[in-house]
Amino acid sequence: MKNRKPIRNLLPLIPALLILLFSACKHDDLAIAKPNENFRLASDFVKNNYDLTLFSAAVEKSGMAETLRGKGPFTLLVPSNTAFNEIGISKASDFDKMNTDSLKAMVQRHVLDQQLNFNQVPVNGVDIRYHTLAGTDVYATLASYAPNNSAYPANDLYFNGSSVTRKDVTVANGVVHVLNKVMKVTPNSTVQAWLAKRPQYSIFVSGLKKFGFWDKLSDKGPFTVFAPQNSVFEANGITEASVAALDPATYSGERLFGSYILHNKHFFISDYNVFYIINTEATYNGQLENDTWYFIISSTRNFYTAAVTYSAHLQTALSYPYDTYPAVTAIPALTDNLTDNGLVHDMQGLLLLPEQALKH
Repeated sequence: MKNRKPIRNLLPLIPALLILLFSACKHDDLAIAKPNENFRLASDFVKNNYDLTLFSAAVEKSGMAETLRGKGPFTLLVPSNTAFNEIGISKASDFDKMNTDSLKAMVQRHVLDQQLNFNQVPVNGVDIRYHTLAGTDVYATLASYAPNNSAYPANDLYFNGSSVTRKDVTVANGVVHVLNKVMKVTPNSTVQAWLAKRPQYSIFVSGLKKFGFWDKLSDKGPFTVFAPQNSVFEANGITEASVAALDPATYSGERLFGSYILHNKHFFISDYNVFYIINTEATYNGQLENDTWYFIISSTRNFYTAAVTYSAHLQTALSYPYDTYPAVTAIPALTDNLTDNGLVHDMQGLLLLPEQALKH
């Protein structure tokens, strides 16, 4: 009988104990979703997307796959397969021709060390810099809308002049933006060094040297250079020998070769289209150094492919009366070669022929 009293004393506590017991069981069974747990990691998303297989191959071959499976957050700026095709890469084995370190740096230059969503890029921001895993900067530009016309935004986003064709793909460790071009960057280099290493521009280089523009291209800059290849000069009957024979006293060097250089300007081809959207300026008009003539350029973005092309020509004045010279155009895949002191754009034509640059 003495043992029953303690049990009777515990009876009032049983409901409270049951509540605690059930609460503990309920807590153990509760599944709290972790952020992004239903999304794939960045490297896995790229690997399983049929239009991004070449970038995925570059990630694997460069040894960056494990990094991109990490916590991040990352922003992957992923060129499409078509973008790689345009620079001569059509299959994964093509990356075997590249040095592993160079391939790794290329991949790293397409990955930001932060998560950057579309709505975080400043409205109408031009050349906003963001840091990459390669230790370099990438330039982001967002052409949102013209002033007082916010009802009809363009929302064209570019990184280093490459158009974003798909925005804000959420992955478990960041975000992916798809590009229509491979960003071409040559760090620790100048415009001068970039041209010097490429023999296909030797006639252009000889002209720059002949008329005193070459040495400037190693300076701080920035410079934006439009460079015709040898084949363009040769199609117009111009060779290194014929350039060497030109007399600087007879020809205007500022027009014949200096017109291909924009001094103190850092322009991607897409920037001209951006200026048109945000400033309603159809063309950029740059006066040649030490001359009265103007370099006129504009660019357009294809609505369906987002490819950007441009046209350019020389003009003797901005207001009538003036003379113009035939416009030249370039294809997007060969533009926007970024160096430390500027950009080089491949130009598929000549602004002026020697006989048109004669001094009077």
